[in-house]
Amino acid sequence: MSVTHVTHHIQSEYQPTLWAVLLHQVPHVNITFHRLEDERFRPDSELYLESLGIIGSVPAAWLILTLIILLIYLLTRCCDTKNNKKRKSRPIRCCLSFFSLVCCSALGAGFYGNHVFHAGAEQFSQSMVHMDRLVQHAQKQVKSFNDVLQKEVEHNLNNLYDGAFQADIKQDKAAHYELMENSDFIFYNVTDGLKAMDKIRLQIYDPKTPISIGPIPKSVLNAEVLRWPITMSLLGLFSLFCLLLFIGAIVHSRATLIVFSVCGLFSIILLWLLASIYVTMAVALADFCYKPTPWVQLALNHSFNLSEDISKYYLRCNEHSKQNPFQNALRDSQRAVFDIEDSVKRVNAIARQHYRENQLNPSLANLVEASANTVTLMGDLNNSLKCDPLYRFYNDALVAACDQGLFGLFVMLVSASICALFFTILVWCNSHTWIYFKHKGKYVKVEDQDPYMPLSTIDRGGRGGSMGAPIYQRSRTIHTPPQTPPYHGTLNGHGTMGALGPLPQHGHIISKNGTMEQKPLPGPPTLHAGVGYGHIGTLNRGVGMGPQTGFINPGHGTLGRPPKPSMQGYSTYGNNGAAATMTLGRRGHYASLRAARTADADLPLLGPNQGQYATLSKGCKTLESSDFY
Repeated sequence: MSVTHVTHHIQSEYQPTLWAVLLHQVPHVNITFHRLEDERFRPDSELYLESLGIIGSVPAAWLILTLIILLIYLLTRCCDTKNNKKRKSRPIRCCLSFFSLVCCSALGAGFYGNHVFHAGAEQFSQSMVHMDRLVQHAQKQVKSFNDVLQKEVEHNLNNLYDGAFQADIKQDKAAHYELMENSDFIFYNVTDGLKAMDKIRLQIYDPKTPISIGPIPKSVLNAEVLRWPITMSLLGLFSLFCLLLFIGAIVHSRATLIVFSVCGLFSIILLWLLASIYVTMAVALADFCYKPTPWVQLALNHSFNLSEDISKYYLRCNEHSKQNPFQNALRDSQRAVFDIEDSVKRVNAIARQHYRENQLNPSLANLVEASANTVTLMGDLNNSLKCDPLYRFYNDALVAACDQGLFGLFVMLVSASICALFFTILVWCNSHTWIYFKHKGKYVKVEDQDPYMPLSTIDRGGRGGSMGAPIYQRSRTIHTPPQTPPYHGTLNGHGTMGALGPLPQHGHIISKNGTMEQKPLPGPPTLHAGVGYGHIGTLNRGVGMGPQTGFINPGHGTLGRPPKPSMQGYSTYGNNGAAATMTLGRRGHYASLRAARTADADLPLLGPNQGQYATLSKGCKTLESSDFY
């Protein structure tokens, strides 16, 4: 922290901090990678600026290498079409969530470093403003001193000397001689005082090169007005990207992870560029803070033509061997002012004794007042030209820049570098994750065992929902249901016997009003080529104890459960014997034949089901048409 403190009214000199020492040890090399002999802060040297550029290019080179590696990896992953193995994504999603939170913590350090650097910049600006105020106050006092001597003391004395004092004092010749002699002595002291004050004025208030450090704090504050919100916005944007990845990893969102891959690449580029800027600024500021006074003296000499003894007096005020370089000039000016004051008092006394008031006023009154003002200005100027106040603010500025400012800049550098590495890991892991995510398929639940749709033909993979029971996916390789050969006793087996006797040959026809009607069949239907199996007919579960109204589809075997024992009133065909069935798939190509034969209602429709939908019993589930094609 700050090493500047006051002990017995002596301000100790600033000492470089740990961060300044560490960053100053960074090798400064030229374009041929030879280390510089002089590693001091020299912004006017091309070799020094070249070394800073090489230091700042290290993060940029690492950025280029990182982008090349990520490009090669993404190309290999995107072109890998043979690897269709399903992988467990939970471990890598946990890694993504963990590293996104760690990256947010590193970004939090960047927020802290930005705040510390901003506070240091503001304190540095305030200290520089106080220094500029002291310099301007001293310059104003020097100018006021000259104006008072020239425009008030000398001007009013000239009016009296050329006016009232020309009249002889007849009563007392000696008094008139003394009056004129004191007036001449005042003129001499005014000239002597102005000459001595010019030595000070030309040093601190040269019209050609006036000392002015006011633009420095203004430039710093103007830069901070832009830098601070931009840095906070970038860090907030990076935090939002981490939060986006955290949510995408939790909800298992492929689109969110893809968006983060793009945003993460831009974040890596920006973070490494920021690291390049930060390391350049940190090393340059550390070189300045390692030995700041020599460069400040050199800058004052080049910018304001300020001599070395003056700059050393104000920047090394704690050295007791150093004397005020303005001491001789101040002593000569002070002696002249005091002599002027004594002579003015004597002139005022003689003039008021021997001349009328209307002859003396207002010049004599103004002369007395101006003489008193020069004494006051001389005392204020002595205090303003002391090194203690300026030296205190100078050390405060060094502490703000080299302690808080450098520390905040170092924290931002470390934060940007670590976050860039974490974003690289996150982009790599994220790309490794979403590439293997598959698109969602259609899922159906199988609640009971089905001998013709065994669970072995159902995929249990896919994302079954992280919070509920597993969801089974129908295998897309099953195109047709299992084929059932004809059984004896069916129409396809040329038998018409039911369970209780011969069955009348009735077909179920759907009328135009949507009701089920029975119509006698003229004879065994003519089977179409390829018809006989491969389609599913109607299950005869309605054989009851009543009239024989059950219908067995010709050309098909029974699919489903075996018939239950005959009992009174048991029928699945409803109260009227009509079949209560559930449809399966499409009606088939017989629907077109049925539509063509609607004109002749007496002719039987072709096909094993007479143009009707293939049906299953209530105990079976509805299948999708895409499962057969």
